[in-house]
Amino acid sequence: MEQKLNRKIPVPLYYQLKEIIKEEIEEGKLKPGDPIPSERELSEKYGISRPTVRQALKELVYEGWLTREKGRGTFISKPKIDYGFIQHFTTFYDDMVEKGYSLRTVILNKEIRKAGKEIARFLQIGEDEEIIFIDRLRFIEDEPIVRVNNHIPLALCPALVEEDLTDQSLYRIMAEKYGLKPHRAEISLEPIVANEVDSELLDIEKGAPMLLMENVTFTEEGQIIDFFRSRFRGDKGKVRVNVYKER
Repeated sequence: MEQKLNRKIPVPLYYQLKEIIKEEIEEGKLKPGDPIPSERELSEKYGISRPTVRQALKELVYEGWLTREKGRGTFISKPKIDYGFIQHFTTFYDDMVEKGYSLRTVILNKEIRKAGKEIARFLQIGEDEEIIFIDRLRFIEDEPIVRVNNHIPLALCPALVEEDLTDQSLYRIMAEKYGLKPHRAEISLEPIVANEVDSELLDIEKGAPMLLMENVTFTEEGQIIDFFRSRFRGDKGKVRVNVYKER
């Protein structure tokens, strides 16, 4: 890192250091898995306080450029996982497997419950109607990446609650066994921060950036078959969107 901090411009020193480190990563001078110099080393090299260095490193960790490993130190992160294009209707499971990632699923909860007011609105059913609630934690390359909550009308596939969904595509099972083939989806994306449960399950700091995806899935006939929420780690992946000009 040969660049110097400029104290004559109105840009915080921690931000300048952060941009220098990012540039080194982008240019390949710092590679995935490389250790980052210690706070003391960076403080001495750039003539700044350790709290200033700490702020720069903290933001780089939150943004996914760096990874902290307990007892080992701070390292350059691996490239972010490509969560896929919004326009491509493939399941998360199938998409990750097709990209060559190792995927593992832990079922946190699976039960029949009343829809309630909010979920009933998404599914366009009565509040007292029963749904299948599925709570899953998905790992990519043995790292917890996303927590998914599915809400499926029980009347559409009552036997689904008995299915073993470990390391399987939920939508593939719904299509092949119950004739519920997803055709289109209405999706919303929202930046959020990790709460205490996210922190524990996804092994991230409370307040770390996350991406919330809400998805209502329809069959070709317009039947709503699922509403799910996915809480993605913001430091490990990205979603891409294609935008086309109307003709």
